[in-house]
Amino acid sequence: MSEQSDAILSTTSAGLRPPALLVLEDGTVFSGRACAASGEAFGQIGFNTSMIGYEEVICDPANAGKILAMTYPQIGNYGINLAELEGKPITPAGLVVRAMCYTPSSWRAEIGLAQALAREGVVAIEALDTRSLTRHIRDHGALFAAISTYDLDPASLLGKLEAFKGAALARAAAAGEGGQDA
Repeated sequence: MSEQSDAILSTTSAGLRPPALLVLEDGTVFSGRACAASGEAFGQIGFNTSMIGYEEVICDPANAGKILAMTYPQIGNYGINLAELEGKPITPAGLVVRAMCYTPSSWRAEIGLAQALAREGVVAIEALDTRSLTRHIRDHGALFAAISTYDLDPASLLGKLEAFKGAALARAAAAGEGGQDA
């Protein structure tokens, strides 16, 4: 981001967040900012095109262990009502958004999405072009990905991702699942 962007962001509820990196197994790199827990997340990357319902999406067992990209431009605007989660865990390993809303507008919100993700240890990245990412995923099919708030060296993170992918595929083969949908 530019110095002008940083100056403007520093006066918003988003503030200046630490840098983060998203690396795809084919070497594609997206730079952004951390917006939930610090750390690293690895998994297959998928996307969701919903305009509403992120509470249901992040608790969907089908997204367990995945890195999930949300295509709607701002996520988190109505916050999280813990009663509606009904004790369900947040399932993705990581979340990718264009812009995280840090000031939810719903009177029913008990916690912001970023806070809920951080509380559950989910690593998330914002301030990247999720439309471009989604097109890339559509064009290249199932890919493994990594998000890191620690390792901002693309080559190093790609090496870790390759090790994760190898282990995931070995586990799937041992379980008799095969294929890349580990």
